[in-house]
Amino acid sequence: MKASPSTTIIGFVNRNQQVNLGLDNPNGTDHGQSVYALRCERPLPDGTKCGHVYGANGSDIHLRLCPKCQNGKPGLPLTKSYTA
Repeated sequence: MKASPSTTIIGFVNRNQQVNLGLDNPNGTDHGQSVYALRCERPLPDGTKCGHVYGANGSDIHLRLCPKCQNGKPGLPLTKSYTA
């Protein structure tokens, strides 16, 4: 399934509560893909949000799960620093 172009827009939130923080690296790991920074907005049992930031190919944004709190695949390395 091909991802909608809107998934690569800053602020896009997928169905798993991962928000796109923007383009991080033009050299993704899939053919023709770039790495985008995602932040997990999933609420934790204590009421806070996970806040984990990780990289994902643009083609994966729509289906990503957080590697920290949702047992998702490990994130791709990021080249920039992001605050939670």
